[in-house]
Parts: sequence; C-alpha cells; structure tokens
Amino acid sequence: MKHTLIAFTGFLFALSASAAGVDGKVLYQENCAICHGETGKGGTQGVKGPKLVGDASKWSSKVFVRAVLEAKDDEGKVLKAPMPHWKDSSFKGDNGKPPTIVEVAAIHKYLRTVK
Repeated sequence: MKHTLIAFTGFLFALSASAAGVDGKVLYQENCAICHGETGKGGTQGVKGPKLVGDASKWSSKVFVRAVLEAKDDEGKVLKAPMPHWKDSSFKGDNGKPPTIVEVAAIHKYLRTVK
C-alpha cells in the first residue's frame, strides 16, 4: 500500500507540473545548473555539486521534493553545504517566495529525461 501511495503521489506531482505549464528545464538551468552542471552530471567551474542524473533523478518524487525543500537526501541525512534549504530561499523569478512542489516536480521530471 505504501509503495502505491508513493507512486500515485509521484504521478500527481508530474501531472501537476505539466498541467501548470512549468518548465523544469528552465527552472533547473536558472537555479541548479550552477552547482550540479548544465546537464545534471555534476558540478563545474570549481563548484562540486553532486550529479543528479542517474542518482537523485531516480528518487521518488516525495524524496526529491524533500531533498530540494528540506535539504535531506534519500536516507534522511542533511545534505552538505552549500546546498540551500530552498524552503527558506527563492528560485529566480519567484519574488522571494519558496519554490512550490509543482516547480520542484517539474525539475525532477526534467532530470529524468536527461541522459
């Protein structure tokens, strides 16, 4: 039952992101690429953000959202600095408001398409 609920929640996140017309690639490029690389394969330009493609991109939507908003990985451990706790920050263009689950889900959906 738990796995069904998690899968259904992930489906709803993805559906919400596409229905809202949120562009995960744009959000990723504006907010994440500086640390995680242009294609999510790890940091560049002296910034050592871990790769997301093939790792975090395979997490459930619930875990990915927790990682972005609460800076906790798939095991519940706090992510190392300088990963921001986005619930206390704002994506570019969000005028100081924390990212929405729809925005985070759109980024996750985009990362799942990157090879």
